[in-house]
Amino acid sequence: MSKISRAKTYWILAISMAVTGLLEAISGFILWLGFPSGGGGGGLGRAWGGGGIGQLTFWELSKHTWTDIHDWAAVALVALVVIHVALHWKWIARMAKSMFRGTPRRVPIKVTTS
Repeated sequence: MSKISRAKTYWILAISMAVTGLLEAISGFILWLGFPSGGGGGGLGRAWGGGGIGQLTFWELSKHTWTDIHDWAAVALVALVVIHVALHWKWIARMAKSMFRGTPRRVPIKVTTS
């Protein structure tokens, strides 16, 4: 088994955070705009799993299922962000130290030929 490169690890982590964040946003908008507030969404609609009348659904999924998707996407996103911060901790510490210390930025020297 080959060792995965650091760059590939960071790329996979970034894509995973983007996909999970998108899932979180989509499920949040569906819950916000697709279902009435309060209660379990008791209206007329086709229920996922054949529940029939009295169960409002969106894309064949109930409000309860969308809430579960939203909640678990949030848990996954938080876990991915914690991993991201842990992997970049040295960089974060160096940047914080340089910003609070007031270290001047490094400016490249321009060499001109006459």
